[in-house]
Amino acid sequence: MRNAPAVWSVVVGVLGVAALPVAIWYVDRDITIDLIWAGLAIPVAYVLGALAMVLARAGRRRAQMTLLRRSGSTAARIGRLLGLGAILLAGTGTISLVVYGILTWRGRT
Repeated sequence: MRNAPAVWSVVVGVLGVAALPVAIWYVDRDITIDLIWAGLAIPVAYVLGALAMVLARAGRRRAQMTLLRRSGSTAARIGRLLGLGAILLAGTGTISLVVYGILTWRGRT
């Protein structure tokens, strides 16, 4: 018996952590798209990170209710850390976009 929410929290957490670096890599490879458009992955990382944390909480609850050794508490913990990492990466991306906007605005005035 597997703890499905815990396993899904890991999967969604990995997707959340990978969203911004993959978007930056893709935009860097394509010469027709400016790097600023990689910022579209920021909301995706926020949503996936939050979803991973919600799933990790559900997985942890399920792990506490079972008597099995393989309850999925480790997977829930990993999913929670990955979700937090995705939210932190999205926050860093948000800060970088704000700084870029301020610098662009100050350069035009």
